Amino acid sequence: MSHKAITKQFKTPFEITSDTEFANSAFIICFYGSEYPYSKLYNALMELKVPFIGCMDIARLEGNEYIMAPDSAVAMCLPKEMVEAVSVVAYDMRKSCSYDAIRLNAKDQFVRGMEKAGIQSKAPDLERDLAINLLYGLQSANPVLEALTDESLFLQSVGGSSGGKLDFKSSNVISSKGRGAIGATAFIRLKEEYFFQIERVSSFEKQNSRLTVTKLASPRHILEFNGKPAQDEFASAVGKSPAEFSPSLFAQFTLGVEPGDGEKLITSIMKEDGTGGILTYNDVMPETVFNVYRAISQKEDRTSKMQRMDGQRLAAYMSFDCVLCYLARESANEIHLIEEVYAKNLPNIPKIGFGTFSENFCGANVNQTETFLAIYKR
Repeated sequence: MSHKAITKQFKTPFEITSDTEFANSAFIICFYGSEYPYSKLYNALMELKVPFIGCMDIARLEGNEYIMAPDSAVAMCLPKEMVEAVSVVAYDMRKSCSYDAIRLNAKDQFVRGMEKAGIQSKAPDLERDLAINLLYGLQSANPVLEALTDESLFLQSVGGSSGGKLDFKSSNVISSKGRGAIGATAFIRLKEEYFFQIERVSSFEKQNSRLTVTKLASPRHILEFNGKPAQDEFASAVGKSPAEFSPSLFAQFTLGVEPGDGEKLITSIMKEDGTGGILTYNDVMPETVFNVYRAISQKEDRTSKMQRMDGQRLAAYMSFDCVLCYLARESANEIHLIEEVYAKNLPNIPKIGFGTFSENFCGANVNQTETFLAIYKR
């Protein structure tokens, strides 16, 4: 096999079973639309007996192209020449599970997974040891990320939360350890000839408004900002009316805080609750004071990150790109513009990605961000 990863679209799930490159690989990651027969894809992947993780999404990247078709599936395999060891674990994330139950279940699996992959949890190799998380998007990612940080503070991780359509009714995950309302993590130790980089890209401009959370129904359900109905205060802050609320508007205007290290931690709005409140993609604390941000062109930030990458040695690129980034690009007519950025700056590099419903980056849960994993050959 090549020293690089391999990416392909599969029109039918059974095409993958006859693909010798995938059958002889060390690890597979895949993404598929809400109308793709994922149960058949799961069965086909199980036949290969290759460790894998995958999830449902609303859009996916393959090569330089963003694919929005709901009946599409893409997959990337890492060759055995690249991977020394891999271990996949899965854990229950059904909505009936409590925060603590998810955290303890995930932590138990992480202990086993790292041990099997030969990763020392307290002293991982910062160039060769990593974790990729695909989490059930109808449940908070926080207990899983907390468990991973508790078990291994220094292990670098990346990934996202699954989603199907913007109605938020379906969000399954598949893996070589099970499927359904689960989280799946792949612990990977690269061979000595390879190393990796994990990074994030976020493109926003701060607005003048500030919104204080004064009442919550639950950690992802805000009832009031500044002592007033949340939807009215948000609408006023962005100069719109609640009648104009839409996924596109929530992609253009979002909430966030700046912890003081130059980063922006984004909390994106999912939808209004129909009674004056709003739902968010990740957990919110009482009395949080949010800045309001407007999404700006993603071209400059993405170009800058890609131009700093070593394209001569780059062997694989995995993108975990918020679905709201897709919607913001679409509203600004930038879909093809960002495709051109990939084609110009990372030509002939195997690339795969999916439109996530909250992203994770080294133990943090973030929104409206692209987190990415780049694997290089020394």
